[in-house]
Order: sequence, then C-alpha cells, then structure tokens
Amino acid sequence: MNFSKRFKNSVTPAFSECGKMVANANGSKVLVRDVNTLQLLQMWVCYDTVRDIVWSPDSNYLASVSGNKIQLWSMSDSAWRSCISETNGGVDSVTWSPDSRHLLVLHQFSVFITIWAVEFATQMFVKNPKGSLYRFSGDGKYLAVIERMECNDYVAVLSTRTWKLTSHFKLPTIDAAGFEWSPSNLELCIWDHMFDHRLYIYSLDGSCLFTHEVKKPISMGLQCVAWSPCGQYIALGTHTHYLYLINRTNRKVAGEMLIPESVSGRAVQFYREVHSAMSGNSVMERLQSPPEHKFQVVTDDHIDMKFAEIVIKKKTSTKTNDTAKEKRVKKYGITAIKWSHDSSHLAVLDASNPNTITVWSIADKSITAVLQFVHNPRTFAWHPHLLRLIVASGDSSVSMWEYDGCWIIELPAECSVNVNHTNWSSDGNALLLSAKDNFCIGFLE
Repeated sequence: MNFSKRFKNSVTPAFSECGKMVANANGSKVLVRDVNTLQLLQMWVCYDTVRDIVWSPDSNYLASVSGNKIQLWSMSDSAWRSCISETNGGVDSVTWSPDSRHLLVLHQFSVFITIWAVEFATQMFVKNPKGSLYRFSGDGKYLAVIERMECNDYVAVLSTRTWKLTSHFKLPTIDAAGFEWSPSNLELCIWDHMFDHRLYIYSLDGSCLFTHEVKKPISMGLQCVAWSPCGQYIALGTHTHYLYLINRTNRKVAGEMLIPESVSGRAVQFYREVHSAMSGNSVMERLQSPPEHKFQVVTDDHIDMKFAEIVIKKKTSTKTNDTAKEKRVKKYGITAIKWSHDSSHLAVLDASNPNTITVWSIADKSITAVLQFVHNPRTFAWHPHLLRLIVASGDSSVSMWEYDGCWIIELPAECSVNVNHTNWSSDGNALLLSAKDNFCIGFLE
C-alpha cells in the first residue's frame, strides 16, 4: 500500500460519493482535492471554524457547518454559493437528500427538522423528531422519521418527490432506540430501548410483519442491529455476548452464537499482535534493528479470551471527604457488528474483550478468525468489494485481514498519522486514514 503525504485537518475528512475527491477543513478553510493526484481543486473560506462537512450524493455540492450557519458550495460552478442561517436553534447535524437538491437540518434538542430546497431557498418542517432517528430509503424514494409525542413513539414516512406524508403509525415500543431500512426499501426494522428485548419489522403502510423477542434471560436488551446487504439476515448484538441471526425469509432464528471465552487455535485462525523489543547492545545497533511489529499465528489448543472486568470509579462528593468508591462490573457486550459486502461474514467487537475482533462465517455460524491487538481497536471497516477487513487502533499503522492471513501496514514517517478513523472510497481503491488534526490517504498497489 502506498500513502500520500500528511495533511492538516480540524474535522473528519470525507470522500465524495463518486470516490474521486476528498474534502477536509482546517480552521475556517474548506479544501477539496483530487484523490488520485492530490491536486487542490477548490478552497473556500467560511465565516467561522468549520465543525462538519457533508458531501451531496451527486458529489456536486458540499455543505460546511460553522456555528449556526451552513454554507453550500458547488464543484461545477465555483462562483455559486449559498448560506443558511438557523437563528431559531443551533444546528445539530445536516443530511443531504438522495436527489442532492434538499438539505435536512436537525436542530439542537431535536425540536424539529428543517428541509431546505437548495435551489429555491424554500423550507419545510418535520416536527417532534426523536433525535437523529431519521433515514432515507436506499432507493431515495422515502424518508422515515421516528417521532416522540405524548410519551409514545410514531413513524412518519414521507415521499421525497412531494415531501408529503404517505403514512403515519404508532409503535408499541416503550422508547425506540433505533431503526434501519431493509435492502429492499419496503420494510423498516425497529428495536426498543436497552431494557427491552424486542425487535419489530413494519411495512411502509404501518402493518407489523414480524416481532422477535430474545427468549434467554438477559439483563439488558439489544445493543446493536445490522441488516445484511443481501437482505436475508438481521444480526442482533446483545449485552450478554450473544449474537443472533434472524432469517427474514422464514422469520426464524437462523443462528444463536455466543462470543466464547476461549478458542482453539487449531480450529480457527488466531492472530495476536506482537511488538518485539529492539535488539543489540549499543544504541547504534538498536537503531539499525527497529522493533518488529507483526501478527503471530497462535495454534494452541486452548487460548484464553476471558472477558475482562472493568473498574468504574464514582466521583467523590464535593461536600464530603469520602474517598472514591470502586465497583467492579463487566462492561457490556457486543458494541459493533459489521457485514462484509457479500453478506458472507460478520466482524464483531465485544466491549468486554475490547482488544479483540472476531470474524464469523455466516454459512457455518462459527468463528473464522480471531484478531487480538495490543491496543484496543478504534475503528474497523470492510472493503466495499472484497473480503478484506481494515482495523485501526489509534497508532501509526493499520491492520489488514484476509483469508490468506493478517498483516500490519506501517505508515511511513513522513505521513505518520495516529489513525482513529478509516473510510474506504466507493470504488475501494483508496483508504482514508485520519486522526484528530491530520490525515493521509492510502492507495492499494
């Protein structure tokens, strides 16, 4: 893998949807570069320090958020620009509509969502949104918004062609925590809050098609939910290390997998990251032989992966001199699950074993590989077209897993970045590696 030079940034950079451009912000400046040549294409100066940048789906517009102002820029017309000033409430986040002609602005405290028509400067409102629980369907025809009114959850489905309400129905949830569109764009998967164990699938007209409740006694409910790209499976991650697969076709549990506390290295691919010390007696000898940073293949019959107990310290009261009390608790279970592009594998992170990522085969309902790191993974992402997993742990390297093995890719000194965020371009040819104040781009050879 080859790397670009290092660039400064003050927000997380972003690839355009076409994958040909990358935008970043440095203070009040917004800069756009060509991904392949890294040539500077555009540079704009905003009113204030930029805190977010968002590309439109057609890669023609770029929105930058500075305080309560949203500035819009055009890649096809450098003279065109527009500014939205939200004086009624602070800006929480912005989202482009699939047609790239409307901008959705979520206000702070989730008072309402404003839908701006970029070309005509007109606006519409969606009241009572429940935070950021709004999503466009994959085909861009509908917008679904979960609303909270009078202590009840509702779903509003709007047509993106007319922005009129097509359906509105009440949910049986106590406090809905999230939802996802199905890959077919015909159904909504909705799950309840962390103390409930139920998941619902609704059609767009409000008919409940399927309800699933985790039967095993667990202390808390669903932690994360992900629909497979093929649409056949829904993966559910729980606080008690169970990973459930729901088959959408027959509406039954297709798999019930438990993150193990030990595995056999002879049965799975087990890779352990190791840092060997510098060798040599003199300083010169140690400098000439830098420490080796690699993955060690472990083939032991019994490899301990016991969940760690986390110490949580309670803050001391300002009115007393009581010492801080310590309580030993298990940190909650599965916190992230990500599907491969072909729905054949799942990458799973369990917070109780935070330095380990397990890769599961959906066909066998079993672990294919275990990746154990020195530092806890900050982010991981599948390649958009290949069975390839990239993991970053906050240092100047990234790890790559494939069926053939697992490797550590060190960033050269001139472009060294303590990577805590990764993102593949849409074509999979470039990998964005960013830290808090700088970033670089990796290119596949």
